[in-house]
Order: sequence, then C-alpha cells, then structure tokens
Amino acid sequence: MNYKSIFRAFFPIGIILFLVLKSELRTEGSFGGLVDFFKYVFFLILGITIFIYKIVKQGKKISKKTEVREAKIILTFLLLSTFIAISSFWFPKDFFEKEPEFIAMDTFGTELRLLKDGKYMLRTRDYEWTTIDRGIYKIKDSIILLDEEVKEKRWGKRTQKYMIKNKNLIPIYSSGIETDSTEFLTIKMKKN
Repeated sequence: MNYKSIFRAFFPIGIILFLVLKSELRTEGSFGGLVDFFKYVFFLILGITIFIYKIVKQGKKISKKTEVREAKIILTFLLLSTFIAISSFWFPKDFFEKEPEFIAMDTFGTELRLLKDGKYMLRTRDYEWTTIDRGIYKIKDSIILLDEEVKEKRWGKRTQKYMIKNKNLIPIYSSGIETDSTEFLTIKMKKN
C-alpha cells in the first residue's frame, strides 16, 4: 500500500475540511451576511474543483488497475469529508455550548447568554451581518462586565457593561447609560 499517495491526496481535502469546520462549528464567525456569501462561494468553488479533480484522478487509477486499494481509500475519505463539510453548514451553532444560566434578548436579535463557567456569548444581528463576541464576564453590584474584546456599538446595544434592573439589561456606554427603554434587553431566563 502506498501511504504517500494517500497522504498527498487527502492533504488538500483535509485543509478544506478543516477550514469549513473551523468557520462553521462553534466559532460562528465574527460576521455573517455578505461575508458568509463570499465564504460559501469560495468553499463551494474550491471544494467542487478538488472533488472533481480527485474523483477523475482516482477513477483513472481504478480503471487502469493501478493503486486500486489506495484509490478506494482516497475516494472514501473524499466522500466522507464532503458529507461532513456540507452537513456542517446546517449544524446547530450552539451545539457545543452548555446550558446558559442567563439569557437576555430584544426583538431585533441582540442576545446575551451567560454560562455557568464564567463565559458569555453576545450576538448582535443587523440587516447584512451577525456579530458574535465570546469571552469572560463578571457580575459586580448588579452590573454585568464583559471583557474588553467587545466593540461598543450604540445602535446594536453592544457594550461592555449592562446594568440589571428588574427584568431588563440596560446598556451602559462610555458616554452614559441608555435611557430609551426600547433599547433595553429583556431577561428571558435567569437561574439563581
């Protein structure tokens, strides 16, 4: 058995599979919409090109009866990788997350999830993209403090600090506290 030819054939397949899974599973990416469109088109064109090239190349080996066993192994890897890559586009983004301790959201799609292990996920939706931040949080004097990675965006109700008041999370921006109640996140679930 020629392991070198199997490795050389699977290397580009493995790289594309890694990139697809890295971008789709768990991370959910920083932006969606138009960026996702270009990413999917890139993966689609590159994936189809490699898929067709490998099918034709391995098909020729099988028809010439050279390295038939290796060609069958490569085709099996190729088909499994293609199935995994395609199914990852529909895989639930939060599948690997633990049950949240706290969820607050609004009607526009902004959502803050606090997990028991001290981590958070802040999702902001807009017309053309979704922004996701993940990191560590602390609660101090009824104020949720997110780590410094969160970029403040007033229109998206994204900030590093939220005040817990009754059933609402009130964004605290560097320029002051939000006063418009339509901008508040509503607490949907709180375990305590």
